[in-house]
Amino acid sequence: MQTCLLLSALLALAVTAHAEGKLANGGMEGAPTDHSGGQGLLVTPPAWTPVNINTDRGDRLSVEPSDRPGGGQCLRVRTFGPDAGVYQTVAPLAKGRSYVVSAWVKRLSGTLGLEAYSYGWGPAIMRRFDGFTRAWTRLTVGLTTVDEGAHLYLVAAPEAEFLIDDVELRPATVQVTAPELLPYDLGSRWRYRVKVAPLAGATVPREVDVQAVSDVSPGRVYGRKQRLALAGPAVAELSLPLRAEGTFCIDVTDPVTGELLSGSPVTPLAGNPWVVRFPHKDSLYASLGYRWPVRVELTEAARETVAGLKAVLTVTDGTGRARLKAEGSGTGGGLVARLDGRRLTPGAYRLNLSVRNPSGRQVHAVERPLRVLTPAASEVVVAPGGDTLVNGRRFFPIGLYWVLADPSGWKPGPQRKTEDLKELLASGFNTLHTYAFEHNDANDTDDNALAYLDMARELGFMVMMGLRRDWYQGAELNAAAIEQRVMRLRDHRALLCWTLWDEPDFSTGNVPRVQAVYDIVNRLDPYHPAMPVFMNTTTRRAFRNAADINLFDCYPPNGQGHILPGVLANARRAIPDKPVWYVARAYQQGTDLPTEAEMRQYWRDALAADVKAIFWYSYGGDARGWDSIRITPEHFAAVKPVVRELADAVERR
Repeated sequence: MQTCLLLSALLALAVTAHAEGKLANGGMEGAPTDHSGGQGLLVTPPAWTPVNINTDRGDRLSVEPSDRPGGGQCLRVRTFGPDAGVYQTVAPLAKGRSYVVSAWVKRLSGTLGLEAYSYGWGPAIMRRFDGFTRAWTRLTVGLTTVDEGAHLYLVAAPEAEFLIDDVELRPATVQVTAPELLPYDLGSRWRYRVKVAPLAGATVPREVDVQAVSDVSPGRVYGRKQRLALAGPAVAELSLPLRAEGTFCIDVTDPVTGELLSGSPVTPLAGNPWVVRFPHKDSLYASLGYRWPVRVELTEAARETVAGLKAVLTVTDGTGRARLKAEGSGTGGGLVARLDGRRLTPGAYRLNLSVRNPSGRQVHAVERPLRVLTPAASEVVVAPGGDTLVNGRRFFPIGLYWVLADPSGWKPGPQRKTEDLKELLASGFNTLHTYAFEHNDANDTDDNALAYLDMARELGFMVMMGLRRDWYQGAELNAAAIEQRVMRLRDHRALLCWTLWDEPDFSTGNVPRVQAVYDIVNRLDPYHPAMPVFMNTTTRRAFRNAADINLFDCYPPNGQGHILPGVLANARRAIPDKPVWYVARAYQQGTDLPTEAEMRQYWRDALAADVKAIFWYSYGGDARGWDSIRITPEHFAAVKPVVRELADAVERR
């Protein structure tokens, strides 16, 4: 969770808003400011703040003469992490108003980006990357606000270096709205509507081009460009691919000069409108009676569109012979076809789904593997409604991250922290996690992991178990080591689930490796959920086939907890067919500790959003540092009643 923790710490910094929403010192002039305690490692022009302030990582910021004619000073950014560069807050800005951001950049290596986040710290509202230019280049991107300001970032991907100068934010001449998704009509593409209008007093072309573009892949466009006459307000309807992933924005340009005139907020692509809740892990379990109601839903479709549809499920064996059929029809809220596999012998099958409209035309089809599993001594499965079942009984995980680091704390003996663990149990925690089996040190052994599970079983906890990071994040995947750990631990009754990778979704380039790890764990242990831990990003959808649970962290700074309901809603939309588990903040950001009221609101918002498990970050290993709920006796005393109230609320549900 290192990346998310650093971003959360940044969000907690109070940045002075500039009068009239003007960007301060875009020219990078003035006496440099050293943010590294006089070491000269993180030096910026006035008004700019480093994103990463950890000098040990190797990131460097410096101010130097620009080699661009008339450039004066420029900022050099050299990075070793994805969360490095500089930023500043621009506020107040008019809500929903369109602006244009531009910057002169000289890319020396890697990829750099211009990004902006909403004033309330929601998802990115502007984003444009450059990973190919070589000389000084002027990057220009449209920014339409969603609230009263913006946090503007000049950032880089890992191991990147670039120069930046003359950053400017100015009002656009053309106003453009956020893309409005139109109802799905069973066709092959999504349709979006945007409104474009000249701003009062601005000189604009008679016609403009409106184009949907990727905000993260330079040059990638979606669908055809549309030309609009702009004598007054006008409306464009654009079509985008049905199953495209990621985010996009709308660029409005001058068709003669190619100049960017405006741009919409970054918008998530709607993705596949068909949401099918197939059996958990594509398997039928004894603890669920070998039955599963396969539910088919259409997102963003009118109820009458769904009402006339019919679904047919067919289960075939290895020879292609149909062994089972089930049908379901639409009622306006979705289709349900009830799968009953009690007569199927254990083994491997194929599950085929076909959806047809009233005239008999097939409008959707998908095929999946299906396993019919023999009973196991310990089955942890997700029920059709998303609840976790441990051997058929409902279990709501209330977890705590980073519990104990030294094996002496959990192995039998005089140093075992039995009373500390009992205190956690009495406070309402029922699930433990420790990084001790992920941090690649001498204590990370299968024997120690087994002892941790034994301790948890004895005291009444379940465990979220991890894997050594160098097994899957190294140059080669150490499949043999992963297989050995899974086989050693898979039958333990204290094992709740496997966590596969901490925040891989900062890059979709990690998808193949995460998928490979999931496939190993799922093949050897189909009786326990397995998933990575996601950050609050829109890229998690790309990892959905490697996640049985949509587990993610979001740590609002003090006073920013109001963003959580929207974040939870976005998380559910990203992977709508998987239950959401949430990791909440209980640790210190900068000098701020979350208040008892804020922590209580975190779990209330999570339960209101139908979250199926809540974990807290963190116990801090064996220490009482910044990431520990025990950082002060007073804070620990505030955390315990909050969790106890959560446990009582869950028990009453």
